[in-house]
Amino acid sequence: MPPQLTLALVHHPVCNRLGEEITSTVDHFDVMDGSRLALTYAVRRLFVVNHVPAQQALVERLIRHGTAANERDQARGEFGRTAWAPDLDAVIAEHVRELGVRPTVVVTSATSAPGELGFVALRERLHGGEPILLVLGKAWGLAPRMLAAADHRLAPIDAGTGFNHLSVRSAMAILVDRLMR
Repeated sequence: MPPQLTLALVHHPVCNRLGEEITSTVDHFDVMDGSRLALTYAVRRLFVVNHVPAQQALVERLIRHGTAANERDQARGEFGRTAWAPDLDAVIAEHVRELGVRPTVVVTSATSAPGELGFVALRERLHGGEPILLVLGKAWGLAPRMLAAADHRLAPIDAGTGFNHLSVRSAMAILVDRLMR
């Protein structure tokens, strides 16, 4: 059985640069690039999480656009693995409906925390058959209550430069590559 990795790109609750809890807007590049990433690495699902109805409409339009593009150009791939969800509870419920089991929820952050899980350990669990829901936050990252509610927190990406404030698209690609190989 291939690794069961699900991604959740969360837009609420996230923090702004002042540390205040906000809802960020959906960026079409995140949806398009994340959808292609999910196809390339056989990620089970990519959920774009945002409770704002207008943002739901945008995500659904982008998925339709990606699917229509596939009809014109097979190399683009169909975005059938991408879906909108109003919150993380809905993502978990959908996972349980589809696979019959609750995923292990692993959050990401650019800052370290005690007890975080390393990439090697998470990759071993994933390739050992454990279904993983990897949660990434937009804006300045997931709100503290999201970080606290997870089963595990993944160690931040560290390239040895001391700088790790990546775009979420870049971080998502690096994380998926490290975990799925």
